[in-house]
Amino acid sequence: MKRVIGWLIILSISLAIGATVRLSFPIAPLTAAALANTRAATLTRIPTNTRTPTNTRTPTITRTPTITRTPTNTRTPTNTGTPTRTPTMTRTPTITRTPTPTLFPPQPAIRGFAVGDSVMLGAAREMQRVLPGLVVDARVSRSMSAALEVVRQRRKSGPLGEFVVVHIGNNGYIKPAQFDELMQLLADVPRVIVFNLKEPRGWEAANNLIIADTVRRYPNAVLVDWRSASMSHPEYFGRDGIHLGVVAARAYTQLIVQQLSALLAAYNPTGKPASDPKP
Repeated sequence: MKRVIGWLIILSISLAIGATVRLSFPIAPLTAAALANTRAATLTRIPTNTRTPTNTRTPTITRTPTITRTPTNTRTPTNTGTPTRTPTMTRTPTITRTPTPTLFPPQPAIRGFAVGDSVMLGAAREMQRVLPGLVVDARVSRSMSAALEVVRQRRKSGPLGEFVVVHIGNNGYIKPAQFDELMQLLADVPRVIVFNLKEPRGWEAANNLIIADTVRRYPNAVLVDWRSASMSHPEYFGRDGIHLGVVAARAYTQLIVQQLSALLAAYNPTGKPASDPKP
């Protein structure tokens, strides 16, 4: 009950205070003009001339590449090379090279002499290996007259030996009288082996005719047809088709040994004649 009375007292005091305030500050009625100003004040001022960019320049024409250049002529390899190549033509060697002549074993040391030019010089080492008793006198560019002088000087120093090998005429024309003189100097030699020429120059045919005709007249002499023996063997020669290589030297020496077969058979391995009674 006390609480209720307390609240009533508080309420009465509040109403009294309110009435006093109203009497002290009378509220004038709002006129239309004041009301209008009040409304205007309540309104938030929005800028009327806020310039909005009306003409915002947007790119109306976007340049896009309308023509895209695509390679219209793409080159594709029309002839695709396949890695497997089928040989259309089988090349077979037109020149069949014969096997290298077998090394001939050394023969008895029968004393002999050989005279020649640069062609013989190419076979000199092989000749002396197979025929250890042979002396070879061969020189580059030797002429017929020079060969005659070599044989003359050799005869002055003593007998030439059991056999003589001659290969001359590759460096120019020879005269029949010159070649006949050479054969006369060798007339007392048991065996004379004469090579003709394989010489692709103008004097080959003429010189070969003289050599063949002269050798025919001397019974102790024999002709070795080197031209025919070597014509089908290009591997025998260097680029000039004249001078001998290793293969040719062996073939050349074997031709000499073949012509000496009877003479070699008469000798024993010591190099002495089989009929010689001395030990």
